[in-house]
Amino acid sequence: MIIERAAPADAAQVYALYHSLIDTPYSTWSEDYPDCGLVEEDVLHGKTLVMRDPAMGIAAAIALLPGEEETEFADLAPWYPDVKRWAVPSRLGVAQRMQGRGIARRMLNAAMDAAREDGCDGVRFLVAKRNPIAQRSYAKLAFDICGECELWGERWLCYQKRL
Repeated sequence: MIIERAAPADAAQVYALYHSLIDTPYSTWSEDYPDCGLVEEDVLHGKTLVMRDPAMGIAAAIALLPGEEETEFADLAPWYPDVKRWAVPSRLGVAQRMQGRGIARRMLNAAMDAAREDGCDGVRFLVAKRNPIAQRSYAKLAFDICGECELWGERWLCYQKRL
């Protein structure tokens, strides 16, 4: 399986992957989020990485947003003060039949590599407090939890890591 930037033709399959994860355990996604327009925008602007499986197509996807686009994060937690250029890994989804194989960590590592290549010196993102699976996965990658917040009717842990 390879991880690469999504092509414009991948947008529908990325959206279908995300949509298939609605109402799965620990998911915070709904019919409204992430919507098709948001997914298309991410893909068209080169913000989405996908993992391709020869047998099933796109097995996982993650959007990597420039930190300046996520201004709502700025005051949520005591982020590292020395990090000047953030990236925000977002919308990480792994096909249900591929879960439990370390794919989420591989996708996040690929996103961090891409952020580093783009000149970022840190990543920050939110993880639902009610998602222990994601929390265990990110602990293996040595992320720091620097706070908690409430957004969109959900409790979140604030994760960060220097690159």
